[in-house]
Amino acid sequence: MSTPLRQRRSLGHPNARRLRAIMSGSIAVDSAALITTSVLTAVTGIAFWTVVARLIPPHELGVQTALLSLMTMAGTVAASGAGNAMTAMIPSTPAPSRGRLLRQATVVVLIGAALAGTVSGALGAVTIDQRESSVAVLAAVALGSIIMAFFAFKDTVLTALSVARHLPLLNMAGAIVKIGLVPLLLLCTVPDTAVAATLAAAILTCAAAAFLIRRAMDREVPDDDFVRDHDRRQLIGFTLRDVTASLISMGPLLGAPFLVTWLAGPVQGAMLALMLPISQGLDYVSIGAATALTKHLPTATDPAATITRIWWLTQAAVLVVGTVLLVAVAPVLFGFFGQDYDHATLWVTLALLCVGSAARVGFVTWAAVLRATLATRTLLIANLTMSALSLPILMVLTARWGAIGAAGGLAIGSALLGAVGCWGLWIRRRAQPASAAGAPDVEVIR
Repeated sequence: MSTPLRQRRSLGHPNARRLRAIMSGSIAVDSAALITTSVLTAVTGIAFWTVVARLIPPHELGVQTALLSLMTMAGTVAASGAGNAMTAMIPSTPAPSRGRLLRQATVVVLIGAALAGTVSGALGAVTIDQRESSVAVLAAVALGSIIMAFFAFKDTVLTALSVARHLPLLNMAGAIVKIGLVPLLLLCTVPDTAVAATLAAAILTCAAAAFLIRRAMDREVPDDDFVRDHDRRQLIGFTLRDVTASLISMGPLLGAPFLVTWLAGPVQGAMLALMLPISQGLDYVSIGAATALTKHLPTATDPAATITRIWWLTQAAVLVVGTVLLVAVAPVLFGFFGQDYDHATLWVTLALLCVGSAARVGFVTWAAVLRATLATRTLLIANLTMSALSLPILMVLTARWGAIGAAGGLAIGSALLGAVGCWGLWIRRRAQPASAAGAPDVEVIR
């Protein structure tokens, strides 16, 4: 009977509590949670698109994927700036100031998503061949963009608050609900079934995340050596630069199904949309590790070693998973899609998308380092330069070869970004050798 008492006493010891706090917020724990979430998201995404590909005709599915592409692009980009700011700022922000910082970021996400959604909705209204009126398309895309923005925002906030371990279960539950809603909504003859199921599941997931965020807000306080109180000017400055950089780097990928549907037709757009969730499993791996790196780098004792370790482990994981996807998973999945889709086109499209995901790892890691040091100006310049080179290529290839052309254009753009990222990491390593210890410098935000 005495053992449980001793255990309870040891767990209440200050050193034990500090150890639990360190373990719960370690880069390994956050990376594992985010990568697990990414793998589950990819698997459930593949399952969702397999179901809708069997139940919805290719032409109609192409139109729905174009609408979802516009919503996801606008929402994810709008949430990226404030979300990355939360990942970089909350871990070093005193507990009393976290609520204020999060409320300010929430308002920024809402305004940004509404503006981006309105622009995307107007674009969809004039380019997508829909049965609904242009006003209905604009309103639906604008509302959907806001929902998808907060769906993306929740992941970065939960990570910043050291409760990323809840993300796998949370997102898995949302994905199961989304898949289950598809046949139900089809039976009820709800229009745009894939869109409606995605948005409904996202709303439920965000509601659950809000409960977790409220509970975790004041749980962990940073060490005094790393406390930095961030004001609204820093948040807005970081957000504006990061959103612009994210729009340039992520926009072509997230908006690709819409672009292909517009330039090459709904069936080509549907084929690219079916392949994107598979290849994005690789992107989720690198983004998950990079998000954890952004959070922990400001308080790392050996930043150079931490960056190198995360970079090489992520690159190896992406290469291994990509090979498995192409060799073992893809042929099985294509059989479930049915004969309405050309399997050769699907495989080449997927292969090019996987090449692009592998080439992007260096850039994603470098971008995480820049965000951790609040050096988003450098990130913006790099994105602007590379996009000026790659976007014309993407447009020309998409118009000429549809889904395959778009995948090829994305791979070229990713290769350019990856080269810049590898160069940036190499320059940083030379400037800050592994023997140097201490937190990285923080850029002054003007």
